[in-house]
Amino acid sequence: MLTWNDHHLVLTVSRSGTIAGAARRLGINETTVARRLASVEGEAGATLFRRMDGKLVANAAGRAIAIAAEAMENALADASRSTEVLHGIVRVTSVLSVIEHMIAPHLPHFAQRHPNLVLELIGTNETASLARREVDIAIRLERPARGKLVARRLGRIRFLLAGRVGTKPEGYVAYERDLDHAPEIVAVRKYFDGASPRARIATLAGMRVAVEAGMGGAMLPEWMISQSSGIGVIDPSVSIERPLWLVVHEDVKKRPAVRAACDWLAEIVTGARGANGYLTQAS
Repeated sequence: MLTWNDHHLVLTVSRSGTIAGAARRLGINETTVARRLASVEGEAGATLFRRMDGKLVANAAGRAIAIAAEAMENALADASRSTEVLHGIVRVTSVLSVIEHMIAPHLPHFAQRHPNLVLELIGTNETASLARREVDIAIRLERPARGKLVARRLGRIRFLLAGRVGTKPEGYVAYERDLDHAPEIVAVRKYFDGASPRARIATLAGMRVAVEAGMGGAMLPEWMISQSSGIGVIDPSVSIERPLWLVVHEDVKKRPAVRAACDWLAEIVTGARGANGYLTQAS
């Protein structure tokens, strides 16, 4: 019966294409590689390689052993990753409402899963730079248009036009001026015939408070409206859905700590669909 070392030898020879190359990879001399390969072929009861243009090429029997060796190699790597202890800090940026409602309530679960890994959550509407490594992960309402960034859609946030219960708003509340291009702001501006906002507030939570106080209407997430007894939907036809993206720079996405944080964030944010009503489906 072939051992793991036998499988590994065949895989290494197959990848190297020469006895000399395999010897260098294994850190042993060529004579030992040749002798061990002959022993493996004897145990297998078949030759495993043929010479082609000066290279050793695995035949059907050799390929079968090499494929089995790769499967073993991958299983060992997976087992190693599952038991590795992650350390350090992973910086995550998103808008405050996502951090406060979708991420922060689940932090004890993250700490239990990764006790030596710290999430640093940065709540801001500003786009911190993944390219300059100001942050490791971003959760955004806009997909990046350029750069070596990898984006995964987590779901959609539905925005509806809300106002104070029992009133008919005469104006609206918006984000800061540099976010006037946001689809939900375009929609509310159109509803109010292109008028300027009565107030500008940086956060959705602040906008909700202003609407509850009677300052005007605002496009708010559906879940935020449902959680407040003081506001309601003005016009259901004024509805915008915006995708929520998890974005990471491709150069750091395979770092164990970043990968673990990405997996956990995707798990808990997509879990916000349904019961909590934060997101609609991702596709």
